[in-house]
Amino acid sequence: MKKKNIKQLKKQLEKEKKEIEKELKGHSKVPDFGSDVDQDQETDESEAFGNQLSIYQTFKSWLADIESALRKIGKGKYGVCEKCGKEISADILKINPESRLCKECKKKT
Repeated sequence: MKKKNIKQLKKQLEKEKKEIEKELKGHSKVPDFGSDVDQDQETDESEAFGNQLSIYQTFKSWLADIESALRKIGKGKYGVCEKCGKEISADILKINPESRLCKECKKKT
């Protein structure tokens, strides 16, 4: 992959990283359930917190993939499939710059 393309993808990854970190801050607050609410309201709050936790985990996983891609760029190993070792196509990386797998290995999972 060309250095110019890698530089553009690195910029995109860094931008996404900042956005995700901002989102994570907003989803990391634990709600105060309090003791003065009725059971239905407490159930609703618990469900909302469960949904919030799910979103938080999704963002954390995405952030880990982005950080991994940025480390690979730093080591000069970016764009290589973690499963088969072949180069990940530029088309895949443009769509999903934090991709860990090539097109063929993605199909197998």
